[in-house]
Amino acid sequence: MSNFLEIGIVIAVIGIQTFSGYLGNKYLGAILPIIFSGIVVFLFVRGNLSFSFSDILMPFIGLITLIGSYESANQSRKSKIKKEMEKMKAKDHIKQ
Repeated sequence: MSNFLEIGIVIAVIGIQTFSGYLGNKYLGAILPIIFSGIVVFLFVRGNLSFSFSDILMPFIGLITLIGSYESANQSRKSKIKKEMEKMKAKDHIKQ
């Protein structure tokens, strides 16, 4: 694969994971980490990955990145909802 295609795939995966976190659906957010873990296990069983430091560390970094992007978007959504609720309460308090 060309480098542009690989970079495009990485950006798309992180974008999809962030979007699923923003939606707040934990099942949708779990799909990509499960697929990623399955691919890592498949590559390890097939022999494409070995017990080297980088072959063990990089899948963990990828998994942490996926989970982190989901959680970041989820926290952003919760913060936005909280701010909207505070605005609504402030408007209700002013009307009374």
